[in-house]
Amino acid sequence: MTITIREAAVDSAEAAKQMRLQGANRIELNSHLHLGGLTPDTRTIIDTLIAITDVPVVIMVRPRAGNFAYNENELQQMQETLQQIADLGGQFVTFGIVRNHQLDYEAMSLLIRHAHALDLQVVMHMAFDDIEQEHQPQAMYWLAEHGVKRILMHGGPLSESISHTLSHIQTLVNMAPNHITILPGGGLTAENAQRIASALGVHEVHGSQIV
Repeated sequence: MTITIREAAVDSAEAAKQMRLQGANRIELNSHLHLGGLTPDTRTIIDTLIAITDVPVVIMVRPRAGNFAYNENELQQMQETLQQIADLGGQFVTFGIVRNHQLDYEAMSLLIRHAHALDLQVVMHMAFDDIEQEHQPQAMYWLAEHGVKRILMHGGPLSESISHTLSHIQTLVNMAPNHITILPGGGLTAENAQRIASALGVHEVHGSQIV
């Protein structure tokens, strides 16, 4: 399966430019990649959107490290971040809310509606892996029905090699509706991406060393 999209996770405009030069054709913009990626600051968003104009820039909306169960103040902060991204000219965002190993349907619905009202396309990030595996198909179908374009997943704990989680990702790839993309990530590199994409039958891959 030929890779058509190599999405590079970066935490600066300079890194975004470098990854683009090396062949990345989609950017996921974060701060603090060592914490799994948090919301980037305004200056970084502006500089990256100025620097990268020919491929999509997906902007992380994650107010803090740790779990993905956010309180009311944090949810308000995330809504304000979505507004700011839209005001700055962003078009793509990624977020995820998981509480007690279940997709938080109420909070996700709130943020998805807010994003779509701002003409932002929505991706769910690797918080999806925190959902109990038996409930992941239901969550995937719900996300697809609510206009989420992609789900980034590792298929299990990041402490496990992706070679050990491929079978679970494969199950979800096989079950996924046509209008949502399963995006494997976590441990993918320029060296192993083609092998993993071929094994899964996917065209898109994600990583901080994907090119």
